[in-house]
Amino acid sequence: MRHRPWTLLGFLALLTMPSVTHAVTVQLGHSATISCHVNCSTVTWWSKGIEVFQIFQIFEFSEGKCTVAPQFKDRIECSEEKIRGGDVSLTITAAVYNDRGWYYCSCDGKERCDRRIDVLVPTSLSTSAGGKATLPCYAEMDKRTADSSAYVLWEKDEQQVLKLENGKMSYGPGFKQRATVSTESYRTGDLSLTIDRVRFSDSGLYRCSLKDGGHGYPNTISLAVEARQYVHFKKVGDSVLLDLVVLPPVMVYFKEGEATADSWMCTKPKDAVHCKPDYEQRASIVNNSLMLSKLTVADSGIYTVTDVKSGEVVAAHKLAVTGSSSHRIPVISASVLCVVPVVLLGALLWSGHQRQRKLEGKKDLTEPEDELVQLSIQQTGSNVRFPIPIWPETELINSFSASELEYKDSSLTGDIKRDIQ
Repeated sequence: MRHRPWTLLGFLALLTMPSVTHAVTVQLGHSATISCHVNCSTVTWWSKGIEVFQIFQIFEFSEGKCTVAPQFKDRIECSEEKIRGGDVSLTITAAVYNDRGWYYCSCDGKERCDRRIDVLVPTSLSTSAGGKATLPCYAEMDKRTADSSAYVLWEKDEQQVLKLENGKMSYGPGFKQRATVSTESYRTGDLSLTIDRVRFSDSGLYRCSLKDGGHGYPNTISLAVEARQYVHFKKVGDSVLLDLVVLPPVMVYFKEGEATADSWMCTKPKDAVHCKPDYEQRASIVNNSLMLSKLTVADSGIYTVTDVKSGEVVAAHKLAVTGSSSHRIPVISASVLCVVPVVLLGALLWSGHQRQRKLEGKKDLTEPEDELVQLSIQQTGSNVRFPIPIWPETELINSFSASELEYKDSSLTGDIKRDIQ
């Protein structure tokens, strides 16, 4: 790189640059551009550190050739077409923390476009759409400061969000009645910004500035706004409330199971709700929620709520409908309660009937009928007939003992015993 001697004017200009000026702010790792439009054949950009005194040449365009310092290799854009067209702006990509400092352009030896670059290392903060976000900022303040002397400026992407000055607040576009700073907390050093009814458009880089041009801590906050996530588990026949999150107009879309695309379901322009024919009789508005009743398994899927004004998805509801209707459970229980006593009564009656039959059978066995038993007695060629009752075998043997028979003939007694046995 061909270095040129500093002119006294250029050197003094860098040394005497104002300590406070509107800087170009860039988030760490992002791109920063110092705008400069002037016609010249030779362009040189210089850098001076903020805290460490150092001045060096970082870029030069001369005779159709671009030369970049090693510290900025592949990070400074060079376009011969733009430069010859009068656009000599400096763009630094993938900013690192040490890129903080003053930058100065020399156009054919004339000083132009001095500007400071601030590299911000933001504190990340995420919140859900429709909710509330508090962005912290703290600074050392005079505890005796009157409300009329309080001052704080909040900016988003270098555009005003809120300014507290002389006891009054002014707002940037879209933040009126949504953004506020507590004047009571101001004297404690708390300058935090509160945003109500957060929108997706509120995403961005925020900074709070003091009256002397300084910044509070943390000096930068990166706010990310995400869609609200809901999960619902229901049974067939139940109802579900889908929070619409933001004020109307909104549109609700439905994606079933493995479907790849959403399909329009309902629109809520203001007070009423308009839905597809399949949902007309089942959809209604309750406060700021869409109620879907008489659920079926086919209603399982993802319902997304879109803000019509911004076109952003503000809520996603995942619904799973399983099983049978919870309203049928009491009916089934009542039926069971009615059937069980009948079954028990029938069992008791049957058991009693069986017991009665057993008792009757036992009675029959214990009361035998008399029968005539014919005994053939071989005695002098004569037949003898007499009735003999039938008893159990043991009783029969004991009853017919030889001593109790009227027949005294021993041979006859023996024959009778043998016949009975």
